[in-house]
Amino acid sequence: MRNKLVLASLALVCCTALIAGFARPYRWWPWNDMSEQHIIKPFNQDGLRDPAEGSVAIDQWEPAPKPLELLTAPDDWASFKNPVSATPESIAKGKELYNVYCISCHGTEMGVDASAKSPVQLGGKSYYREGVEFQGMPGVDITVAGMRSDEHIFAVMSHGNAIMKRVSYNLSPEERWHVVNYVRDLANKSQKQ
Repeated sequence: MRNKLVLASLALVCCTALIAGFARPYRWWPWNDMSEQHIIKPFNQDGLRDPAEGSVAIDQWEPAPKPLELLTAPDDWASFKNPVSATPESIAKGKELYNVYCISCHGTEMGVDASAKSPVQLGGKSYYREGVEFQGMPGVDITVAGMRSDEHIFAVMSHGNAIMKRVSYNLSPEERWHVVNYVRDLANKSQKQ
């Protein structure tokens, strides 16, 4: 009898803990999007102070759809197209920016072979925990990027996706379009091979 009472109490405590964990105003991974927390965002329109004269809120800089919005509401973003033509100058500028902001996680040409991977992608010795190896960052393959539209790649760069952080804080919209043109050029070259 006592064992049944202990087991029932333990089950009740476990169920209560699980219910309390999922009843929080945020959810656990993979649904947790840190940029969409229920907090005041001082750099957006809902900040506490009036913005400085002449400044623009981050969410007013350039409206960019989230990657899922391009799939679920394509008619809302029908006019959202790549405004930067893929000239050799644009591709060269995109390569320059890619080599600064993207190469550490995506490798030299977003390839799958080890020669194109960055040290972050290859993994190896952990400098944080002695004797531990880390698996490496899974970069997006260039063939997968080739299947995406320019607008989708731009949206992922603007808002981030899964484990990728947004680069819209570092790159202006025009610079992001240059990187998109470079990635599109890489995809076209890989399809011809």
